[in-house]
Amino acid sequence: MNEVDIFKALGDQTRLKILNCIRNGGKCICEITPATGKSQPNVSQHLKILEDAGLINKNKQGTNIFVKVTTQDVYQIINLVKTLGEKA
Repeated sequence: MNEVDIFKALGDQTRLKILNCIRNGGKCICEITPATGKSQPNVSQHLKILEDAGLINKNKQGTNIFVKVTTQDVYQIINLVKTLGEKA
C-alpha cells in the first residue's frame, strides 16, 4: 500500500461513508449499501478500491461478506482532514 493509493481511496464521498459506516466494527455489505444510498454494484466497486489501498478487509461468512478496517489509524487521517477543512 502506498500513500498515493490511500489518499485516492479517501478522496471520495462514498468511500468515506463506507469507512464511517464500519467505524465501530465490521458490517455486512448488506448493511453498508443502504447507508451509502448507492447500488450494490457501485458499493462493491468502492470496496475494491478501499481493499486495494489496504484500508479494509473482506471476510465471507456463509452467503454474507463482512467488511472491516485494517487499522483504526485511518480515522485519525479522516479526522485531521475534517479539522483542516473546518479551519479553512
